[in-house]
Amino acid sequence: MNLHTLYGVSPAGFRAGASSDGSANPRGGLTSGPRRQTTPRANAPDGFQRAIAFVEGRGLFLVARDGIHPKLGSLTTGSGFAVGVGFRDRDLFRRRGMLEMWIAASAKKYWAAELRATFPDLAGGRMMADAVATIREYPREDFFGLGPQSQRANHSTFSLRSEEVAARLGLRIAPILTVGGGLGLLNPQTSGGKDASVPSLEQLFAPVATPGFRADTQFIRSSGFVDIDYREPRNARRGGWYRAELTRFADHNGEAWNFTRSDIDLRQYIGFFADRRVIALRANMASLYAPDDGSRVPFYLMPSLGGNDSLRGFRNYRFRGPHALLLQGEYRWELWSGLDAALFYDAGKVALRRRDLNLRDLETDYGFGFRFNTANGVIMRVDAAFGSQDGKHLHIVFGGVF
Repeated sequence: MNLHTLYGVSPAGFRAGASSDGSANPRGGLTSGPRRQTTPRANAPDGFQRAIAFVEGRGLFLVARDGIHPKLGSLTTGSGFAVGVGFRDRDLFRRRGMLEMWIAASAKKYWAAELRATFPDLAGGRMMADAVATIREYPREDFFGLGPQSQRANHSTFSLRSEEVAARLGLRIAPILTVGGGLGLLNPQTSGGKDASVPSLEQLFAPVATPGFRADTQFIRSSGFVDIDYREPRNARRGGWYRAELTRFADHNGEAWNFTRSDIDLRQYIGFFADRRVIALRANMASLYAPDDGSRVPFYLMPSLGGNDSLRGFRNYRFRGPHALLLQGEYRWELWSGLDAALFYDAGKVALRRRDLNLRDLETDYGFGFRFNTANGVIMRVDAAFGSQDGKHLHIVFGGVF
């Protein structure tokens, strides 16, 4: 997950005694003299409203501004809170593109750096393109084994370093429909975990149970996608976002690790009561295929479930396998401008065989949370998850879920 960059809007104000049309409601009662005209006055905002106003107005300006700015958020699931510095220039090629670069690190010694050029409106808005170069160092990635029967007692860690250079091109067939593809070079490297309190992966698992560990290679990654997006607004209160992508990983050093990955991500938002109530639904499926020529799939590139953005009632990366299914639902309602509450339910599973990717024996959890947001996205959220065999979990994260 990349660091989140969100853009702020000014919060709506509240007026004491205001009716639905915004006019003041005068007090009733009889008077002996002529009625005096009064001017309605707004209540002074309380401390919470002032804090929300500061975050939306000035706080977001600091991270959304051009030039040098702070970079805050999470690098990936389990990285912890990361802090860094970035630079942004929206004047690229006469404002047709944007150049952005940043570097950030967390207290868990995760760090990443990225350089990205984005061109969202080429050819009169009919095309989009971007190019990116990244370096990521994740020294304490969690691993419990492969498949739905993995055991919590087998908690271990490994280190993952990846370097990538990639480009993507999209063609807008219609205002809500984009098709396109990408091409990149990915160089992942794995080694033992750096968490002194948890065993390293090779201490608990045999090489046959962790395909690709220390077998570092380079991948030429090519992909094609179809994207339908009619959310309103960007932090959706209504509409939908449906995406399908097919990605080919070709082993640059041979044929031992050739495989294909398919991803389908469906999101629907149903707003009511002037969009102050939202039912948000998501279905996500990922599946890997390796040809019958001896090729295998590296375990660290397999789909995973567990953590703040999937099965929130489970530990980070609690389940991992070549096939994964995730179903999520949230009921969100506005408490104040810039603050929503939510009730959520997650269900999902991983499978070693594609035919086992069904709705039986799903892992589940439920909970509640709060979202500090603007029209462009979620600034920060707090989720408390319950109901799983993995105990209770509290997530405090910059950015949204879906």
